[in-house]
Amino acid sequence: MVYGPRCGAGLAAVLLFSYCVSCEGLKPHRLAEGFNLVLVTLDTVRADQLGCYGGGVETPALDRLAREGARFDQATAVAPLTLPSHATLLSGLLPPSHRLRNNGAGSFPQGATTLATRLSAAGYRNGAFIGAFVLDHRFGLGRGFETYDDEIHRGDATGADALEAERRGDAVVDRALAWVENGGEDRRPYFLWVHLYDAHAPYEPPEPYRGRYREHPYAGEIAFVDAQVGRLLSALDRRGETARTVVVAVADHGEALGEHGEQTHGLLLYQPTLHVPMLVRAPGVVPAGSVIVSPVSLADLAPTLGSLLGAPFKGVRLDGRDLSLALLAGAEPGEEDIYAETEYPRLFSWSGIAAIRRGARKYIAAPRPELFDLTRDPGETTNLAQGSSEIEELGLVLARLGGGKDAPPAVLDAASREKLASLGYVGGAPSSRSGRDPKDAAGMFREFETAHRALRAGKVEEAAGSLQRLLALDPRNPVFRDVLAQAEMRRGNLDRAIALHRETVALRPDDTGARYELALALQQAGLTGEAASTLEEAIRRDPGFPEAHNALGIALAAKGRLAEALGQFDRAVALDPRDSRAHNNRGNALRDLGRFSEAEQAYDRALEIDASYADPHSGLGAIALSRGDPSRAIAEFDRAFALAPGQHEILMNRGIALELLGRADEARAAYRSFLAAAGDAPGYAAARAATRELLARLDGHAPSRGAVTSRSSVGPASVR
Repeated sequence: MVYGPRCGAGLAAVLLFSYCVSCEGLKPHRLAEGFNLVLVTLDTVRADQLGCYGGGVETPALDRLAREGARFDQATAVAPLTLPSHATLLSGLLPPSHRLRNNGAGSFPQGATTLATRLSAAGYRNGAFIGAFVLDHRFGLGRGFETYDDEIHRGDATGADALEAERRGDAVVDRALAWVENGGEDRRPYFLWVHLYDAHAPYEPPEPYRGRYREHPYAGEIAFVDAQVGRLLSALDRRGETARTVVVAVADHGEALGEHGEQTHGLLLYQPTLHVPMLVRAPGVVPAGSVIVSPVSLADLAPTLGSLLGAPFKGVRLDGRDLSLALLAGAEPGEEDIYAETEYPRLFSWSGIAAIRRGARKYIAAPRPELFDLTRDPGETTNLAQGSSEIEELGLVLARLGGGKDAPPAVLDAASREKLASLGYVGGAPSSRSGRDPKDAAGMFREFETAHRALRAGKVEEAAGSLQRLLALDPRNPVFRDVLAQAEMRRGNLDRAIALHRETVALRPDDTGARYELALALQQAGLTGEAASTLEEAIRRDPGFPEAHNALGIALAAKGRLAEALGQFDRAVALDPRDSRAHNNRGNALRDLGRFSEAEQAYDRALEIDASYADPHSGLGAIALSRGDPSRAIAEFDRAFALAPGQHEILMNRGIALELLGRADEARAAYRSFLAAAGDAPGYAAARAATRELLARLDGHAPSRGAVTSRSSVGPASVR
């Protein structure tokens, strides 16, 4: 740590209770006991981009924190992935200890202590405001927070809608500031966690940052994120809370930007994805302008903050260090080994890798190990591993630190996987603990990312061609096979998609998510019996899998077993009360059972969770028709169509309402519009047949009372 006059070595570590003894005229510093805490996590921000780290991006708010507090020059992420890294930030545990080692897999251990649980026990009011689905409450980081605001759209995300898996930073900060203001007369100190996801790919900063950084949109995203940090700091100034609030800004991991062949992050463990900014401001406690040059881990943050705030992690085994004494004393913390890992390559049947940093030396354990001297070779271009005597010792340290087991994989539904996919991640269970060195797979990984983006942008043929080439290069790769199956489904090649999913299940028989994906393909092909049995097997393996219950409900409803379907939907919403699709499907089943008032409540709940969701409006329109109110039905169908113009069956339902109002010509036009829009798409076969019958009856001047469809958001069939 470097700031102003330096204390002598003996005095630097002497503390008396909550006071730091200093020298040469420096005043003693109290701990920040009773201070508020504002923790801002900056997703996907590498340190060398910020102004205060010598970068070229304009970051006045973060630079202010560095001037007014401490800047950690060599902070290191524990994993280049959002969920494992945030679990460590909040707990002081390394991924092998908390067992969240990939995105979309597992849940934080119920009994483990976190910064939120410690501060809650100390009397804090805690609120978290999350920017992306990857930190959804289902992954267990919400314990200890009175408010955990992760209300991110969870409907199907395809093409241009993919970014619905995240919230822009200004929307997140709006919610966070409203929570602070609504504290009203509550005199408790507060812990506010704000997660800003914007710097994650794809880089699409809003204006004026888009124009200002047209050639470097990643930098534009960082500048936008900095502006949101500035809004938080301004709010503290305005409220007169700056002097009694600890503010921390820290990134969960960085971004490769093409270095070492990696475009984004997750695959490799080089410095561009591990070296992150970490800034701590505690007025009157942490000396302004401090610079800590010793390497530290993100695992050190939670115990350090707990002690600074007077809520230490007493009696709790942690992997991270409490750096508070060094911060207060103006001393560099003692040197410790810094651990990092990525298990993400295992999802592709490649090798997981781990790294250990000891001072300037960094060892990466991989099928072809690497050793670097970061002082002489900061770009990690010269591998010193061959003939090095350090390898064996550092390998033993890694074996000790990385010996934990994986968390039981959380099985994700199609929409949840879609959400993670829209954020650039794939999810699932690791398939092996050995395989191809990830650095040798970097080229394939880049092509996969390009193909994946193309698929999400609707360029299905382009994506399918790339994925077929990749699968030919790496035939046992379950991710390539799974995403190719998704492309084949979009091409209408359901038989091929089902065959690919069957192969994935054979490769990963214990992966209930693979069984779930197979069931969805079977369901779309109309093979509801096999889909139901496949889902029942997935539920047998993981009864706490809400989306499997939801999908099984759809399969049962398609077979006319509405009471059983309703039971599955009930189970789904009990397991995940904030799944708007399950509430909608529950409404469909209740409606078709004639329980209209309960159905309306279910639809209303779905809309309360997600106001942009079209399907509940279709369901409410169907109820209005059943009650003889076609005018209200048309209003609901119009709302649904405005939200989802691609849901062509709404045109058919609107036609029925128009016919009941006696507006025959408009009804004919609506029916014909539906037939033209639906084309030959296999998912609309039953609706096409019903519409042709409606048209024939209308042309024969016979009154029509045709059944109205209401689309389910999982699977191809309506819940009738």
